[in-house]
Amino acid sequence: MMRLLLQKIFIVITATYSVLCAGQVVPLQTPLEAARYARISTSSEISGYLHALAGRYPMLTRVELAGNSVQNRPIEVIRFSAPRRDHTVKRLTVMIAGSQHGAAEPAGGEAMLMIARELADGYLRPLLEEMDVILLPNANPDGRDLGRRSNANRVNINTDFVLLTQPETRALKEAVERYAPHVLLDSHESAVLKRESLAKDGYLTDFDAQFEISNNPAVPAALRDYALNIFLSALTARVSDGGLPARRYIGEITSIQQPVTNGGLTLRNFRNAAAMTGVLSLLVETKLDSREAVHPTYRNIAQRVARQLLCLHSLLTLAHERRAEILAQTALARAMLHQEPLTLYAGYALNPAQPQKSIVMRRLDTGELEPRVFPDHRLQINADAAAFPRMLVITRHQDVIRSVLERHRIDYRRLLHPSEQQVTAMRVNVPANSLVRAGLLAEMQKTLTIDRGSLLIDLLQPNGRTAALLLDPRSISSIFRYPEYAGLVEPEEEFFIYRTFEEVLVSQP
Repeated sequence: MMRLLLQKIFIVITATYSVLCAGQVVPLQTPLEAARYARISTSSEISGYLHALAGRYPMLTRVELAGNSVQNRPIEVIRFSAPRRDHTVKRLTVMIAGSQHGAAEPAGGEAMLMIARELADGYLRPLLEEMDVILLPNANPDGRDLGRRSNANRVNINTDFVLLTQPETRALKEAVERYAPHVLLDSHESAVLKRESLAKDGYLTDFDAQFEISNNPAVPAALRDYALNIFLSALTARVSDGGLPARRYIGEITSIQQPVTNGGLTLRNFRNAAAMTGVLSLLVETKLDSREAVHPTYRNIAQRVARQLLCLHSLLTLAHERRAEILAQTALARAMLHQEPLTLYAGYALNPAQPQKSIVMRRLDTGELEPRVFPDHRLQINADAAAFPRMLVITRHQDVIRSVLERHRIDYRRLLHPSEQQVTAMRVNVPANSLVRAGLLAEMQKTLTIDRGSLLIDLLQPNGRTAALLLDPRSISSIFRYPEYAGLVEPEEEFFIYRTFEEVLVSQP
């Protein structure tokens, strides 16, 4: 039943490419289609396809450069926007990014090329009357062409959004800022066969599609509530109705003994980092079939792309239908970014109301499905609330901190003359384990003489909420949770970054 329904949406997109009426323009084949699903597309093929599509439909779409990879391959977006009939009407913008994990998870990027064609001149074209769509199908072009999951520096770019050490993660972050989407989907696949972990217990995971919201507790509360209880519920129902069973994300299972949780809570993940701009941000993960099984196409890529197509199609159509409420929810969230208190810590704990969770797994030896019971740790615990400051004052280690600010495009000023200011000071202990709460040893209000050369960060800027989380050692997304910066926090001394709830005036920028 599910296979037939998946094939149906696949046929809707591909059927017109076998027989065409005389006089019609021949639609572009994607590189995957041209290769007859015998291999995945190369980065240059993806770029060529995007430019060819934009060349055919110049009034609807154009290709823009988001950045370059470590090996200087272009990271490109294709942008769809129909001519506006009424410029007073606010349009919804949806952004979809894929292939952060390169050749290991290519199906989302391949599906986006088909989605792009349908937006330009197919069954999705009517959506562009009320919304704009931004597709970034190849976020890790080096990984795709080198046949690996990481980038050319062997960094998992999907967990680099706190430090932003890689050009690919900076390109993704800057694309979110440039296009200011109201909805963002980060597309992934997940291998059912984990040879080095779960397979040693004799099992494979068994799922089809799962979605997660931006669950960091510093995301404005109303947006988190809407994402989880309204939009996510509707999205998983729509995908399931389309023939692909979908659920909320359950974290990667690598052992039959482990507790289960939902998705990661920190800003190191793309969906949570993007949500600090007030976007309705989600992740999708579809099944990546075992490479050891026999499939009708290369690593079952046709079926994997069909799963992604259904998920992306469902996201676009649902966002279009709910565009008015999404615009209202994101407008409210953006208004609250510089007002709502910060919740700095989040973690998972055993759910006393439901201490166990039964999950269907597949036996590796027989291939049969078998329910397994796991401790249920999906109860999210939030703590360490703090009022949102007006400014941050950085009194030491300015050069080290400045490099982080510049990677995040956080504006700052350097104090040219000494100044006195009422500030909140603290002493804090940061544990070696980044999942453990930091200890607030002391907190006090004081008058501080701020020396010349100190850095001032006005938090009433687009990246202000991100700055407040990155630079507070109590935050689970703090740079001080990383070895490169942890040594800057000295528990026996006042922390060198102070919070103030009044503007610190400077004579010059």
